[in-house]
Amino acid sequence: MHEGQEAWDVLVGPGFLHALRDAHEAATRIVFTRLSRSAGFKDRSFGYTSFDVLESQLDRVFRLGAFGPADTDDPLLGAVARANLNGSPGWRYGSYRVLLKRYDFGSVDGIRWDQASPTKQAVSKQDYADDPQLALDLGGHDVPVVPGETSAPITLVLAHSASEEPLELELFLGRPRFNADGGSPWWWRRALTREALGADPRPARVEPTMPIWSEDELDVPLRLRAATGRTATGTTSSEPAR
Repeated sequence: MHEGQEAWDVLVGPGFLHALRDAHEAATRIVFTRLSRSAGFKDRSFGYTSFDVLESQLDRVFRLGAFGPADTDDPLLGAVARANLNGSPGWRYGSYRVLLKRYDFGSVDGIRWDQASPTKQAVSKQDYADDPQLALDLGGHDVPVVPGETSAPITLVLAHSASEEPLELELFLGRPRFNADGGSPWWWRRALTREALGADPRPARVEPTMPIWSEDELDVPLRLRAATGRTATGTTSSEPAR
């Protein structure tokens, strides 16, 4: 089985990928209802804030840190742990760890890992079945071990972006590829859309996972963006991005 499909099957089953999507949607709504260009906020402001708020929302949706402990019958929540890598925020479920990467909207295939941080460069050089490069030592001394899991995790990247007007979201999970050659930044990537994820297997919750705004603020409509692009495997697909 292809690694991308195997990872998808493992992570979508318990609702882990649904939780990632919920956190991204919540973070995007919060950022674009709190910041505005008319008030002087620029792209850099949106970028830093989006990353920070998404980190907090992921902790919230998994009931970690200040948002824990989990008081629910959802077995997913007790199986997810923070798994930072060299100070970069990460979350681990089973044998997979997920780190964050924000990119310019519409440019998920334009990421240059060779120009990223040393940690992200190392992640993009992980050993891969079709990759002739040698694996780098990713450290991992700060990775909490999930009960029953003792091996080093496979580190994936949650690539996230959004546009303000109209408000559109993009979210991808993938295995980064070190692309100093100018080629694809992904060995594989999958779009996390409602259609692709399917029904949420997590138990219904009494409280929403995302904090919205005050009652006098209107909800912000979200629009799905149909993006046609060439995947890392060389095939062309139409992906409704978010």
